[in-house]
Amino acid sequence: MRFKKWFSALVCGLLLLSLVAGCSPGQPLPPIKFLSGDSEVAKKYAMGLQEIVRKGLGIELTLENVDFKTRLQKMRDGDFAIVMAGWAADYNDPMTFLDMWTTNSPYNDVKWSNKQYDDLIAKAKASGDQAERMNLMAQAEKILLEELPIIPIYWPQRNYAEHPWVKGIIRTAIGPGNDWKFAYTEGRPGGDDPQHLNLNLGEEPPDLQSITTTDTVSFDVLNACLEGLVRLGPDGQYKQGSGLAESWTVSEDGTKYTFKLKKGLKWSDGTPLTAHDFEYAWKKAVDPRTASQYNYMLFYIKGAEDVANIQLPDKEKEPAKYKEAEAAIQAAMDKMGVKAVDDLTLEVELVAKNNIFISLTAFPTYFPLNQKAHEKWGDKYATEKDKMLFCGPFVIDQWEHGSKMVLKKNPNYWDAKNVKLEYIQFDMIKDINTPISMYEANQLDAIGVPGDFIPKFQKERPQEFHQMAEAVAWYLECNLNHPVLKDPKFRKALSMAIDRQAYCDNVLRNYSKPATGLTPPSIAGKDATESFHDKYIGNILPATGNPQEAQKLLKESLKQLGYALPKQK
Repeated sequence: MRFKKWFSALVCGLLLLSLVAGCSPGQPLPPIKFLSGDSEVAKKYAMGLQEIVRKGLGIELTLENVDFKTRLQKMRDGDFAIVMAGWAADYNDPMTFLDMWTTNSPYNDVKWSNKQYDDLIAKAKASGDQAERMNLMAQAEKILLEELPIIPIYWPQRNYAEHPWVKGIIRTAIGPGNDWKFAYTEGRPGGDDPQHLNLNLGEEPPDLQSITTTDTVSFDVLNACLEGLVRLGPDGQYKQGSGLAESWTVSEDGTKYTFKLKKGLKWSDGTPLTAHDFEYAWKKAVDPRTASQYNYMLFYIKGAEDVANIQLPDKEKEPAKYKEAEAAIQAAMDKMGVKAVDDLTLEVELVAKNNIFISLTAFPTYFPLNQKAHEKWGDKYATEKDKMLFCGPFVIDQWEHGSKMVLKKNPNYWDAKNVKLEYIQFDMIKDINTPISMYEANQLDAIGVPGDFIPKFQKERPQEFHQMAEAVAWYLECNLNHPVLKDPKFRKALSMAIDRQAYCDNVLRNYSKPATGLTPPSIAGKDATESFHDKYIGNILPATGNPQEAQKLLKESLKQLGYALPKQK
């Protein structure tokens, strides 16, 4: 009898264990904080993705909506689990998207590291053979899409409306998205005098210091108030004489550039603008004490990366070593391939021949910086309109933080006679409906059109509504220090659960396309006739998702990590 009782107890115990095993034993799934913007559009887009993940995986993402500047800082600090982030191409090459995810990249917020990926990117950067570069970068992107430290979601399209009296705004998919130098109005109700535009920035510009700025809102303002050696013209070309350089010559091997600046260039306070302002800015951008996230944009210049890679000890704890590092920085800067020979001559030596270098000099990180003013205002530089200098078509005349900014024509600009606008007024409105109402009341001259309003504009204002392809990717960044997001299998489950096409059609509703890779199709391959994505990558990620595979991967991941499956609601 005692044996039978023991056996019965054993059977019952085994049955109970099997039942428990069937209920996915393990600790509860840790919270997954989803960081996003606080504008109405950003909130809507984040909630749409939250719902897709809830339905597809049974996982609840906890939304945290913050302003643009705070979101950028949280990303840099690693204070997130998942964050919705976007990247706009700085130049027309896949490297602008792929260089971000190398181990030591300042934009690698997720702290992903893959030696094979790093080696492929390094080889691509060192190669002067376009076909070889494309193959190396394609291999790298496929590694990224396999491990998914970031999960591409969609490639947007720009939808905008402008009144018929608005003329001459240059909109581009590469670099700063808008240029108002050539803009004017003709036929505005009530008259065109004074020439002006009323626009909506949508956000407070987070950083107007050219050597540290990283966001598109600040780029647009800086592109209006500063200028590089060249400027993109209405014909889409970077021509000699288009910017602060009058001309340039290139050595036979394509590695040495000699720029001649225009005579009589001035900063907005009337002081001369010289080649020394470019040398100072470029060296300051790669100085590790600046901690610029865009320092790598100058790594095409000989010795620039050597400067940036110098390690800085703690200034307070190791003052002697810090001084040694400062001396090493100066020595490396002295060897860097940029030198102001005189006030009008700038010599630049590159690591290797680079076909996109001239276009890079139109980018904000390459803009000049007045050393005296920069050192005078220090950390306060570019935080107020009277604590920065300007050299572009406009200056900042008014700046009410978080509310309004007014740009005024710069009388000291070299080409002021061809700038028709007297001023541009920017509002900083985050909600969806107000800019639409203001546009319809002629209080805004041009606006971005949110997806919900596209059918209305197509029907009622077809001549004013416009669309253009963007070179932008939106993706989820996954913090690899998070207990579950550290697992590639969990990240792949998350990617598989997202129906990108449904998200574009039902949430965005703005003609965006599902991102089946990272680099957008609008980025060229080895030449302008081919798309890098179409030729070298293809549709690696599913456009419509794969819920069965997602659930399978989720179960495997959580079992391995020791977490219980979430209860399906």
